[in-house]
Amino acid sequence: MSQPIPSLGTTQSNDKDVFTSFRAHANGQRIETKSTALNIIRTAYPSHHVTEVEAQRCDLFNYAAAGKAILTLDGDQDNFDTTRTWKPVGNGIEKKLSPGRLDDDFRFARFHYQWEDKEYLVYHVVFRDPFSSETRLFYILHPRTEGNVVEGHCIDSDALVLTCGKWTSQLHSEIWVFDNGYWEKSKELYAAVSGSSWSDVILAPDMKKGLIEDVQGFFDNRALYGQYAVPWKRGIILHGVPGNGKTVSIKALINSLYARPDQISSLYVKSFETKCNTEQYSIRQIFTQARRCAPCLLIFEDLDSLVDDNIRSYFLNEVDGLESNDGILMIGSTNHLDKLDPAIAKRPSRFDRKYHFKLPGEVERTLYAEYWRQKLLAKNEELEFPEELCGVISQLTEGFSFAYLKELFVMSLLSLVRGFKGDDFEIVERDEADSAPEDTPEASTSTTAPEDEKKDGEAEVCTCASKCHTCGKAIPSPSTAASPQTKKEATVNENAADTNRSKLALSSLSIPEHLADNLLLKVIRHQIRVLHAEMDNTKTEEWPSGKKEVGGGDKGAAYSAQIALLERRNRIARNRRAAAC
Repeated sequence: MSQPIPSLGTTQSNDKDVFTSFRAHANGQRIETKSTALNIIRTAYPSHHVTEVEAQRCDLFNYAAAGKAILTLDGDQDNFDTTRTWKPVGNGIEKKLSPGRLDDDFRFARFHYQWEDKEYLVYHVVFRDPFSSETRLFYILHPRTEGNVVEGHCIDSDALVLTCGKWTSQLHSEIWVFDNGYWEKSKELYAAVSGSSWSDVILAPDMKKGLIEDVQGFFDNRALYGQYAVPWKRGIILHGVPGNGKTVSIKALINSLYARPDQISSLYVKSFETKCNTEQYSIRQIFTQARRCAPCLLIFEDLDSLVDDNIRSYFLNEVDGLESNDGILMIGSTNHLDKLDPAIAKRPSRFDRKYHFKLPGEVERTLYAEYWRQKLLAKNEELEFPEELCGVISQLTEGFSFAYLKELFVMSLLSLVRGFKGDDFEIVERDEADSAPEDTPEASTSTTAPEDEKKDGEAEVCTCASKCHTCGKAIPSPSTAASPQTKKEATVNENAADTNRSKLALSSLSIPEHLADNLLLKVIRHQIRVLHAEMDNTKTEEWPSGKKEVGGGDKGAAYSAQIALLERRNRIARNRRAAAC
């Protein structure tokens, strides 16, 4: 004979007992909260079966928010703990005009939960035991009925957990993000990358094609790896000076993998730092989740800042994988390849391939200008932006990173919106032409001694070794190499020479007659001068990376100085753009 099912309304006194007991536990000395909470609820509800699940594995809140179930807070009494939070709504103007919305961050609460034709009581409990990270649990209560509990488990509760658990394991316009010691799904990051495509990425064609085929081919050829008994795992490093396409390439990769028929999950690691645990704990959690989500893309942006000497061995142990890392493709990006430990940067089977993102050459700068041309003409057909102008812009912007090229176009467009007419530019251009020195940049930056001061038989030696194809002087041999101080000065002079060459191109480039009065070209040339002024005020030696170098010698120091310079320039560009908006 079946037992009568207690109505939800008759359980209010039980809820008060649970809340009072849990509050007493929370205010006293705790040993292990998870078991304590389970026993408290079981004691208060002897006629119900209680199933405990982790919120991260079975997210009943978001499952209901997606329309799969109905969730109702049992808020008739003040038997719950929550923090009321304000959140913005929309983006841009919509975000500014909207009053926003209010949400509850529950730490303890009881809910009525309806799924299909079944009803449940659900407790949501959040706590942090000493020396542990935050724990979020659901306790699912269902009345005990004849035949509904088998071997200590409730059939109806298990059905809910199976369905919701499967849904939770999948991504729904989200990306996994690891920060503060735990994983969470981010709709915001997904929204930031969802519009990215390879058409937005300007790279050398062979490099772009190789990167795409490398990543897509890994996920397409699982059977081939197995056929040749090769572990189905891979690592790729994207390195080079900042502002040249590493991040936008990662965004395009994430979006293209998400769009595959066999959708590939992306896991993004922000930091190893955690409040209550060690970085080793974070690394363990990262790779545990990656193995659970495989096949997947595991992203370590700014890898050199994540992995230091204290955790290097532990990180490498997880990469090498005493446990299987099948199906995991790791991508690490860095602005400082010379700061990466050789065990990471120079060891195939950990990170197998390295793609170097260099400053764009004239061809890439022309393609980038054409990208902006198509983008602008699609929205403003009246803008005078002939195709021929792309090549002119490319010649004027030697030494510019993609980030600086973007800043150039953004500030030029803002100037047009503000009513820039080009008159001031013409005055400045005439003044510069009248005062331009006749000496070449190479002559002004050379640090070699005058001819009459050289010893007999001594060959001319170039202090800017990478520029010898320009000055025609001999590359220093080990016996005649400059001192570290001289090399440091040579690095600064080399950067100045790059800027001067671009300035020379700006003042001496012959503009086709039919483009001379083009307003967009005038404003672009004006903004190039503004950007050059910022570049000139930035001294390389004043912006060290702040991290000890791992190998590389003076060459590595010069490379780091160049990167630090570009990082500073990019920060200035971002600040200018923010101020303009």
